[in-house]
Amino acid sequence: MRFLKTHIPLLRTMLILITLLLFIGLALSAFQQRNDSSIQLRVDRWQWAPALNYEDNPSPADGWKTYMPGQVIPATIYWLRIPLPRVDWEDPYLRVLNVGSLKVYDGKQILFSYILSKHNNRINSAFHWKMVKVPLPLPDHLDLLVRYTSTHPVSAFVEIGDKSSLLTQTLHEDLDNLILGALLLFSGFIALGLYSTQRDRLYIYFALLAFAGGYAALVRNFLLQVIWNNPLLGYFQDACMPIGTFAFIGALEQVFPGVHRRTIRFLRWTMLSFSVLTFVSAVFSAHWYAFSMRFFAPLFIIVFVSVYWTIWSAYRNRKDLETIWIMAGFTSLATIASIHMYRFVLVSYLPIGFTDRMSWVYRLPVDLLFWGLFAFVICLIRVIMYRYTAMNRQLLEFNRSLENIVQTRTHQIQERTEQLELAHQRLAASMRENAEALAEAMILEERHRITGSIHDTVGHTLSATIIQLEAAKRLIPRDQALAGEKLDASQGLVRRGLEDIRQSVRLLREDAAYYDLPGSIGALIRETEQSSDCIVESHFGSLPPNLSILQKRVLFQTLQEGLSIGTKHGHGSPNRFLFIVKADSDAIRMQLIHQEHTYTSADIGFGLHAMTEHVSRLGGTIAVDTDSTGFVLNLTLPLAGVDHWVI
Repeated sequence: MRFLKTHIPLLRTMLILITLLLFIGLALSAFQQRNDSSIQLRVDRWQWAPALNYEDNPSPADGWKTYMPGQVIPATIYWLRIPLPRVDWEDPYLRVLNVGSLKVYDGKQILFSYILSKHNNRINSAFHWKMVKVPLPLPDHLDLLVRYTSTHPVSAFVEIGDKSSLLTQTLHEDLDNLILGALLLFSGFIALGLYSTQRDRLYIYFALLAFAGGYAALVRNFLLQVIWNNPLLGYFQDACMPIGTFAFIGALEQVFPGVHRRTIRFLRWTMLSFSVLTFVSAVFSAHWYAFSMRFFAPLFIIVFVSVYWTIWSAYRNRKDLETIWIMAGFTSLATIASIHMYRFVLVSYLPIGFTDRMSWVYRLPVDLLFWGLFAFVICLIRVIMYRYTAMNRQLLEFNRSLENIVQTRTHQIQERTEQLELAHQRLAASMRENAEALAEAMILEERHRITGSIHDTVGHTLSATIIQLEAAKRLIPRDQALAGEKLDASQGLVRRGLEDIRQSVRLLREDAAYYDLPGSIGALIRETEQSSDCIVESHFGSLPPNLSILQKRVLFQTLQEGLSIGTKHGHGSPNRFLFIVKADSDAIRMQLIHQEHTYTSADIGFGLHAMTEHVSRLGGTIAVDTDSTGFVLNLTLPLAGVDHWVI
């Protein structure tokens, strides 16, 4: 009872398979009942006589011996005399099986001849039948000349009947094999389709097993010969058994990858080697083909024991759906395969007493093996469906988890985006504050520079004016003309100082919108030329459109400082200046040349030193070259990143 409780799922599955096989067996037996329209000729009424050779013609007139069932004929070429029953047939035919080369005589003439040469003997006589038309009126007997490769009991199977009745009987016997073969081949193509998408070796082995069984089921019947009379189709039928066994072991290895791995792998490679050897032998030598198939029975027993041990070990450890269905399917298939091996292979090696007790085996359908294979294929399909369903469940779980991850990540990205937007807003506000602070600092610095310039201008002008006024005061009593000149000079100094103060005040009033640089520089040059009796020759190249306000101011104020220095210290009439502005890909360069005075460092003044500091903060440089005839003022401002200085 404990065993039954432990193995209820397995026993229930095996009961389902056994019921299915019994139903198939009973249905086949009922469908394959012989009709009365054809008659199987009894071998115990036959006679035989030795033949000199296969060209012996006609049949002998005497020397005929009664054949005893099971008797070994001591010849490889001999005659068989088969009496015909007295039945009125309209279109009588003789169907002969288990015969290779065959000649049929009616005592007067040859009715049929099929010669199997030594070089073209690739035929399985058990699956290749001959239809011989019998003349009317029906003769008393027919003589068959047969040829075999060795001596053995008569194996020929002969039946007579109308052609339509024989074909109907063939249809009854073999239609199930055609249907089963088509189902197996269809299963094989489905497995190939699954492999193309899943890349699982189980589908390859399953397809190979289905193709081997489907091919064997299609060619192991007589109905196929009506459609395609090719003896090579049935000749390769035996090679399907080792190929199918190899595919079965491979499928088992994929279903139970960790169970007896070394043993199963060794059996798989052994059966693959045997399958290749069998197929090569079938192609090149029928003799070696038959010889190699003799070793399949003992090899099958070894494989059967090892595989059953493996499946049982897997079932004992797991007891899941896969092991239950594989165990039940293999048990059913192994039982039917053992019966098949006994019936067609082992029976000749066992004693007669044992075979007599096993006579019930011959009452089973001949082709039940293929239905057992189909039952195992159903079990394997159930395992594949289970795996496929489990994989789908895993994919659904994975999709759900992936959706959760995506939702979580999306929520996190949204939060990060909001944080980044907030940070961006704060950064923009900070940049505006920094820009405003920088602009305010630059303005304050500019005012500081301008106040310093005013200080220098006013201080210098007032000092010079005081000196001129004191000199004029002393000269009035002695030299009024010279005193007048001093007063005129003082008046000029005051006017020039007043103009410098006006320019400084104008700079304090200018805003960013005023900085049309070419226009501002042109206005500065015109005012300077009018107020200071000088000439400025300008060469103004095209300027980049993205110059910042600070850079424009630096260019303007540097020119203003240079002109102021030149007009203060120049003695020529008029003072001449050369002003050049040009830009290239990386910098804008300004040059102011004045050759009317010898300059010292004291002449440069506070304003130009302040401009030097201002320009260095923008990444530029100011250089003043002085010599005995004048000075050259050079300004260089980089263009890279000028947008960062726009206020």
